[in-house]
Amino acid sequence: MDLSNLISNIHWLPVVVLTLFSFVIGFIWHSKFLFGNSWKQENNPNDIPIKINAPLIFGGTALVHFIAIVGLSAIVSGKGGVYGLIAGILISLVWVLPAMGGTYLFANRSLKLLAIDAGMYLVLFSLSGTVLGIW
Repeated sequence: MDLSNLISNIHWLPVVVLTLFSFVIGFIWHSKFLFGNSWKQENNPNDIPIKINAPLIFGGTALVHFIAIVGLSAIVSGKGGVYGLIAGILISLVWVLPAMGGTYLFANRSLKLLAIDAGMYLVLFSLSGTVLGIW
C-alpha cells in the first residue's frame, strides 16, 4: 500500500458531501423519533442545564468526520459498493466500537449510550463506504 496511491484515490467532492451528510444522519439519529430521548437521558439523567460551545462542537465534529471520511475514501473509492459497505462495517465494528467502548468503560457510561453512539457511526461509515466505493 503506497501512500501516494492512497492520496490520489481520494475523491474530494463525495468526501465533502458525505461530511455534510453526516450531520443529517446525526440529526435524524438523535431526533426524538429515534434515539434522542434515550441519548439525552443517558448523557444527562438529572437534566442539569449544560452550556455548550456550538461552534466548537459543530466545527470539531465536521473536522473529525471529514478526516475519517477522507481516510475511508482513500481505501475504498472505486472498488465497488459492496467493498465499501464491508469496509465501513468493519471499521465501525473493529476500530470505532472498541475505541469508544474503552472510553465509555472508563467514563462509567452505559452500554445503552455506547450502542446509540457507536450505532450512528456504523450507519455513517457503512453508507459512506458504499457511496465512496461506487464513486
